[in-house]
Amino acid sequence: MLIELWERLRGYDKWIETQAKVDSASEIRKALGKRFQESPESRVSGRLLIWKDQYNRTQCGGFLAHDISPLYQLLDGETIAIRYDPAKPDRYYCRANWISWAAFIAKTALALTVAGGFIVWRVWTILKGRAF
Repeated sequence: MLIELWERLRGYDKWIETQAKVDSASEIRKALGKRFQESPESRVSGRLLIWKDQYNRTQCGGFLAHDISPLYQLLDGETIAIRYDPAKPDRYYCRANWISWAAFIAKTALALTVAGGFIVWRVWTILKGRAF
């Protein structure tokens, strides 16, 4: 599979696999003050992942999930599979997040290509209709 090849090339297959707990960013917002406490409705959700490393120390990292991603629907306390770097336990890789963003970018690129192709075709037919 292509994703497994990507993981092997990047060395993620050598990282330690674990389960990370999903947490909201609300605690961080509280610590930052009033200005950040209210979050407007958004198509992108910022979440935290919390996991224990091989020395049983708590590590955390953030991620963004867009509204069409299955990760957008995760509730606080749910777990997700990640891999973390044993040399730098605060570095992690989440396959589900990577696949989600890759699909989003591919769909966006396809839509832009189709729209661009339509515009070029339309300009071509307009210019072709004129006799120079």
